[in-house]
Amino acid sequence: MLPSALEKQAAPAPSVQGWGLISYRRAWRRQLDLWRAICEGRADHTLAFCQHPPTITLGRHAPTSDVLLSRAQLERKGIELVRSDRGGRATVHAPGQAVVYPVVAVARLGLGTRAWVAMLEDAVLETLAALGIASHRRPGRPGLWTGEGKIAFVGLRIARGVSYHGLAVNVDLDVSLFDCIVPCGAASDRITSVAAHLGTQAPSADAIARRVCAAISTRIGELQRT
Repeated sequence: MLPSALEKQAAPAPSVQGWGLISYRRAWRRQLDLWRAICEGRADHTLAFCQHPPTITLGRHAPTSDVLLSRAQLERKGIELVRSDRGGRATVHAPGQAVVYPVVAVARLGLGTRAWVAMLEDAVLETLAALGIASHRRPGRPGLWTGEGKIAFVGLRIARGVSYHGLAVNVDLDVSLFDCIVPCGAASDRITSVAAHLGTQAPSADAIARRVCAAISTRIGELQRT
């Protein structure tokens, strides 16, 4: 049964958790714990933000050919390779990237996958615009681009009406790490970052993640009140 208008108005704002620098696998386990708790009614929407050590992740259907180095070469570079259950192809995580994992009951909000992805992109677009960085979408491709290249990435999974995984914004990470992969399956994509646009004036990855969480929370609140 859908919540009544009164129940929607009384719904709490999403909780926000900062996980610091955390391995991808450990963050994934935490998301699954939150996902189960939300599915079982023991928790509400949660927005987690963090950074990861150098890691390449492959979406559940991504070909291994998206990774351009062998496991031995990756190990020598200190890069972990993880096959994830999210959608999408290959991407890179590393310190200096703002990662946000919204574990959210999207079905309860009346959102399908496309609307949810668009909401996440809008939250990042708004955050970047506030910093003076103009970004845009490309039809049929999740994420955001500037004139210099791709700056934000979206990859998620929705199960039992609850979404986990999420988005990443390149802030001041070493973008040369993306040379190890075919980014999101698009070999021609250039990769950029907030620091490439703002230099030393770029906020920290955590500061940007908090702004994105606030923008997502505002949008969820608006849906809960309608």
